[in-house]
Amino acid sequence: MHITEGIITGSTAVLYSAAGVGLVSLGVFRMKRFVREAPLNKPLLGMGAAIIFFISLIPIPAFTGTCSHPCGTPLVAILLGPSIGFALAGASLLLQAAFFAHGGFGTWGANVVALGFFGCFFGWGVFRLMRLLGLPLWTAGMAGGLIGNIAVYASSGLILGLAFAGAPDPQYSLAGYLVAIYSAYLPTQVPIALGEMILTGLALHYANKQRPEVLEELGVTGGRRKSVPGAAVGAVVFAVLLAGSFARVEYGWSGERNAAGQLNAGVVVQKADAPLFTGMDESVNEQFAEEAGLKVQEPYIDTESWGDIWNLLLLGAGGVCGFVVGRTWHLLWGGQKR
Repeated sequence: MHITEGIITGSTAVLYSAAGVGLVSLGVFRMKRFVREAPLNKPLLGMGAAIIFFISLIPIPAFTGTCSHPCGTPLVAILLGPSIGFALAGASLLLQAAFFAHGGFGTWGANVVALGFFGCFFGWGVFRLMRLLGLPLWTAGMAGGLIGNIAVYASSGLILGLAFAGAPDPQYSLAGYLVAIYSAYLPTQVPIALGEMILTGLALHYANKQRPEVLEELGVTGGRRKSVPGAAVGAVVFAVLLAGSFARVEYGWSGERNAAGQLNAGVVVQKADAPLFTGMDESVNEQFAEEAGLKVQEPYIDTESWGDIWNLLLLGAGGVCGFVVGRTWHLLWGGQKR
């Protein structure tokens, strides 16, 4: 999900950045209204930001020899609304790019579109749809968590496929890249998506059991529903952006073929000298980018090369997130006040 610095450049990067700024601006506008309408729930914004930042930063090893991570945006969007999720995802991605070498400043907008817009909008939308169909809260939450996670990686694959197909030396067509990228994502991401599905459903179930009045006030349960002006505008922004990207891509099923005439797309083989449990960003995204002639850049702030300073930053971030979540946990998951 974290698209590395250097993969998206030029006018495309500017367009994605503009889309990201637009989505975050809409989220900030909605946050101001949220605080104005319910000042006592202001700490929930800090908890939502901490959830996204921490969950999307944790690498989880998979049996495929790579690492990936859940998203957190579906749960936050269900609780606070997708527009607020846009802003919190944008802030989290900016901090991750600056201090943890996850993503990049040039690809920040593309990552906001994937993690923020698609994760929040589809997670929230599926949750609402399931509730309209009469499903229990925990079931609707599980559906939202699952589809929201899948939407993040499906959109990331599409963004990468468009970038690679328009690269100086593309190995495949857009269709070939989509097959290859999704085939590489599938075995690693599906178990993590199932984990986020369970986490989202249980979190909502437990919150409703402990503090049902908070969920009702937030519009998760009960009568009132959140209006989402930012989601519709964001969809239009991304549609225009996607159309501009498609204009640079040559269609057709092409690519390298083996002696039997079969397309060599779909499976990414890890190099023999590659370390075990490398991230999906390195083992899939960067590998395709290099083969397509896109030069992957080192992060502007390379914390991983700082040795124990990296561990200090990681532990510090975990401590801050733990403090924020711990201080606001009672607003959703604490016991009833006597």
